[in-house]
Amino acid sequence: MVTDLTIIEVMSLPSAVVFDLDGVLLDTTENMRRAFAATWQAAGRTGEPPFPTFLSHMGAPLHRILGELGLPTELTTVYEAESTRHIGLIAPHEGVHTVLDALAAAGVPTAVATGKRHERAVQALTAAGMAHRLDAVIGSDQVARPKPDPEIVLTALAALPGAVDPARAFFVGDSVLDVRAGRAAGTPVVAAGWGQTSPQTLHAEGPDHYAGTAVDLLAVFGLPAAGHAVPKGARNA
Repeated sequence: MVTDLTIIEVMSLPSAVVFDLDGVLLDTTENMRRAFAATWQAAGRTGEPPFPTFLSHMGAPLHRILGELGLPTELTTVYEAESTRHIGLIAPHEGVHTVLDALAAAGVPTAVATGKRHERAVQALTAAGMAHRLDAVIGSDQVARPKPDPEIVLTALAALPGAVDPARAFFVGDSVLDVRAGRAAGTPVVAAGWGQTSPQTLHAEGPDHYAGTAVDLLAVFGLPAAGHAVPKGARNA
């Protein structure tokens, strides 16, 4: 059952937070729209590219998404080249820096678990000036089984310092595959309502929490609002 942010009460800080990338930390929508349009054209397709359908598969590796849409998987090279050409369109979502600042101040390690290949994920984070903000970045090419399998979430947690108990961590995602992967990993799941999936679809998956904006994550994680100190005794060791 989704927790209403107005009544959330978190007794202790999370041991770690894992984020999806596209639509959660980074606004990549226009970049992806242009890359997908070029891929659609390269496949010889006419008419308006079905970008909403493309977005509905977010969380899966690119080659798998293209296959689901009946496009040659070798066109991943076209997509990635066009995405790189428009890398300047990628930017952090509003409020993300505030959340990462608060987590860092509280000593909570952070990671990314994304359907992007690792190299492309780091490229996108670097372009947005955020690569240095995360403690680990795990791409779909670094695991054998992509989302909704929990492997990528568990791999991201394992890459963080110390032994992180999934039950004391959070996974934040904006797709159906994200919610399912986090649930399978045993982490409380936060559905990111500012991402690329409709709130209705996310609520239907039954995440543990729903955040309408990135800053709403502060309440979910038990962190103080921007400009306030972390409560004494709450900081992670």
